[in-house]
Formats: sequence, structure tokens, C-alpha cells
Amino acid sequence: MQSSPETYLDYLARCEQAFRPFAPIDLPDFFKGRQENIDSLRSELRTAGRQVAIYGERGVGKTSLAALAYFYATFNDETTHVVRCRRDDTYDTIFGQMLSEAGIQYLPNGVETETARAGRIGGGPGSLSRAKTIRSKQRHVLSGRSMSPALLLRYFAEREGLLIIDEYDRVHDAETHTRLAETLKHFSDAASITKIIVVGVAETLTELIGEHESLTRCLAQIKLDRMSAVELGEIIATGEDRIDASFQEDVRRKIIALSDGFPFYTHLLCKYCAEDAGKVLRGNPLAKKVVVSEKEYHRALQRAIRTGEGKLRDDYQAAVITVKRKTDMFKQVLWAVAYSESQEVQVQQIAENVGLLTGQRPGVQGLSNYFGPLTKPEKRNILVRVRQGYYRFANPLMRAYIRLILEEHNLVEANGQLQFPWMRELGVKPEAH
Repeated sequence: MQSSPETYLDYLARCEQAFRPFAPIDLPDFFKGRQENIDSLRSELRTAGRQVAIYGERGVGKTSLAALAYFYATFNDETTHVVRCRRDDTYDTIFGQMLSEAGIQYLPNGVETETARAGRIGGGPGSLSRAKTIRSKQRHVLSGRSMSPALLLRYFAEREGLLIIDEYDRVHDAETHTRLAETLKHFSDAASITKIIVVGVAETLTELIGEHESLTRCLAQIKLDRMSAVELGEIIATGEDRIDASFQEDVRRKIIALSDGFPFYTHLLCKYCAEDAGKVLRGNPLAKKVVVSEKEYHRALQRAIRTGEGKLRDDYQAAVITVKRKTDMFKQVLWAVAYSESQEVQVQQIAENVGLLTGQRPGVQGLSNYFGPLTKPEKRNILVRVRQGYYRFANPLMRAYIRLILEEHNLVEANGQLQFPWMRELGVKPEAH
């Protein structure tokens, strides 16, 4: 029989495997839901002349789906190469990294530089030539005047694999968009058996890579929407099986409701709940099955607000803080926007929601002084004015984050008396007091 420390550490390791809010899911068994998207991805990658773009909101699982594409479409993971873009990346740096990932030596202008030694491409035109170094004996070498679709095809066209360009939304260079579009078309026209997957945050394909008519035929679009309650429930059930724990039904429903369709929040709350509940194993290796109750849920909620997502926390704090004249109205406006079930909330609805949350409904005219600052850098552009009289959160994940705060406020300050509409829809019972 294992000692209690070993039992507990093994349990924590399984939690880390089952619930991954901060890293892509790397095992197919734990990627739940999205069956229609998986089927589409498999079909498109196995269709001659098709490349793939995966896009959608933050936190919906785009990177995880792309990372597992090799498995779903039966490609070799050793010939799957991933580059995560930076803001200053260009076409040359992106595909230079890709060549390096694939084991190809790059020497700008035929001269070895510190950049080349680090396996990173230098910007601007260059050439690939044979390196006279011992360590490069096992590396392939291409020669050419500059990075181009033709040069890439010389190596990849007859070599089955995947080239995944992740976080492409960070790239804003127009020339890079144009050259990427040309590359996608060249790979398709050549019926390359290496396929390209472009991944990024966007509402439309045009928003991600620009408008290019030539891509209509060769580029398949897979947009990931938010997950359904059933799909989020599958994440929890799979995790329960893996860690040998059980979430109480009301806790399960609350986590699903607070997730707002984002698997990120389901993984985050489940991870914190499960880790806290598992502490029972530290002193008692013979303890019965770990059970996640309201107690662990409350503590996980506080931990998620405090440590879950740094940028969301920082942006929220910057938006609600006041220096010259103390007021809670910025906070109340954001709470009221998060309270609404609509993504785009009318000013009159915001005023009504403030009244529901505080007991005092402000006038619409009185609120107008707060909307302007909340759409500006001083308040981290936390809100976006969609059209006259309507606002939404700039970052879709912010609504769920503020709902965590509302839930904690309800439990701690309001004695569980507030009845949130998103909780009622999933049949969550009110707290007993």
C-alpha cells in the first residue's frame, strides 16, 4: 500500500493531467466535445489541396485542437511542427522557425551568425547553404536566395506532415499576410502532403489573415464557438474518472454555469476544486473517494479570482479603481454588463441591472459619464461601444471572470440571496442559510 505522501502526489499528478487551464491538452482522451469540429478537421486534412484555419474567441480550445490534429488525422507527430507567433514576427521569421523545427539549417547570406546558432531565422532576404559544422551533420540543408513558397515546397511537398502556425492573430504585418496567403495557395496547388494549419483569435477568417480571394478554394475554415453545457459536463466527467473523485451535482452545475461556454474556466475551477478536495489524502491513505463539495468550490472560486488569469485581473482592477473621486460606479457598471445574458448590452439594461445588484437604479444620464472612460486606455479599454447605446466586453473572457467575482460577492457579502439568471438556467439551487 502506498504511503500517504505518495498517494497524494499521485493524485495531484493526475489532476494536472486531467485539468489543464494554462496549457494545451496534449492527450486525446482529455479533449472532450468538439466532435463535429474534429470530424471536419480530419476530413479537410485528408483532402488533397486543402489547408486549414482554426479561429474563434480566446479560451475555446483552438490550440488544443490544433495540437491534436496529427492524432485525429493520423499524421506522424514527429513530422508535426509548431511555431507560436510573436508580435514582431514576419513571414521570414515564422517559416524560418518552421524550417529549424523540421531540422533544416539556415545561414543568412551563407554566413553563420549567433541567430543561426540559436536555430532562429534572421529577418530579411537570405539564403540557405550548407553549414560546415559538426553538429549539423544530421540536418537537411536547402539553398535559395530568399524564403519563398517554392523553397518551402522543395522540402515539404513530398514529406507528409503538419506545419502549425499558432497565435497568428499577433501578426499585423500586411506583407506577411499576403505572403502567407500565397504560400497556402502554392501548397494546395502542388497537392503538398505536408499541410498548413493557421490558428488564431478572430471572429472571421478575414480578421485573422486578411482578405484574399485566392484562399476561398484552398483554405478550410473551422470556427470554434463556445462549448455547450453538455460538452463542459463531459470535461468534468472525464476528469472525475481520471482522478477518481466525485463533484457534487450542484457544484458541477455551478462550474458549468460560471464557465460561460469557455473550457478554460471549467478546467480552472475543476483543477482548484480537485486539488483542495484531495488534501484529505495527505493524512489518510485509506480515505474514501475524494468528494468535491461546496466548501472546496468556495475556496476554488476565491483562488480563481486571485490567481487564475493575470491580465483579466489586472485589467479589471485598473478599470474599477478611482483616484481623484472615490466611486463604486465603474465596478457596478461592469457587474451590470456581466449580469446580462446578452453579449451586447443596452444602456437602459445596464441601469436596470445596477438596480438589481445594488437596490438603487441609477438614471441613464447619470451612467453616461462612466461609459466613456471604460472604453479608453486609462481603464484598459475594458468595454467596447458596439453602436449607439450598446456596449460589450472587449475580451470575451472578462464576463466570466466578473461573474466569478459576483458569485463570491453573493456567497460572502449577500448571504447567497442573489439569484443569477445564468445559474437558474442550469437548475442551480440557491445557497441554504
